[in-house]
Amino acid sequence: MRDPIEELENFTSPGLTMDPIPASEVRRRGTRLRRRNTALATAGGVLAIAVIAAPLAVAAGGHSSSNPQPIPPSTQQATAWVTTIPADFPLTYGMPEKNGHDGSPVEARDTYEPQAVDVCEGEGWSPEEATDVSQATYTGESEGGQDRALALYRDDRAASTALTTLTTQVEACASSSAGKDRSAEVVATDADSLSYVDHMSDAGDMFVRTVQRVGNALLLDTTYAMGGGDPQVVQQTVDLLTDKSAGVIDAMCAFAPDPC
Repeated sequence: MRDPIEELENFTSPGLTMDPIPASEVRRRGTRLRRRNTALATAGGVLAIAVIAAPLAVAAGGHSSSNPQPIPPSTQQATAWVTTIPADFPLTYGMPEKNGHDGSPVEARDTYEPQAVDVCEGEGWSPEEATDVSQATYTGESEGGQDRALALYRDDRAASTALTTLTTQVEACASSSAGKDRSAEVVATDADSLSYVDHMSDAGDMFVRTVQRVGNALLLDTTYAMGGGDPQVVQQTVDLLTDKSAGVIDAMCAFAPDPC
């Protein structure tokens, strides 16, 4: 029987080779996207400030310095958020080039379809509020595999709200399903990330999920694995999944208001 943890770690199948782009290339693409977006944001910000400042300067002419001063635009107003995923975004970085079961290419697509089963109804993430979404799914020769989705929102607050909502739903499911054969477990959570597990039975099969926010973007990674009854195996699987998405998270700096 194939070890799903080993399969996740290698992300390759017998007879198939994997030749992903190097991490430096991923960072280069992210930097290129970031520079392009920054230039657009700067141009838009200068225009907005010029439009706002001119009438205020005219109205304040001849008055003392005690008059109210114009309030500078906030980060929310000045940032030109990227709401469409660039065609060259490296979503499949770290994943095999081909599926193990049929040799078909692993490619990003502009649709989203859940690949895993939720323990509780309404527990999982939904792209309803996203402005754009892209998904890539790898299926191995066995039932193991990986699913990765990138979602953009209108701004960072909307992305943060989506993550908070998902965290609340998972925590509620974990509370209501505690002690049952099918149960949810929160492994780790903070303001910008969430790691959790859906235990599907007492046999140890599980869906491990990680969610990371950068700017107005959310990255969701999911994999199927066994050994869910061992907390160490659960943590190792979360760590491996996080490591595999590190290059993609680097490229997500293109969606941040400040360099990251």
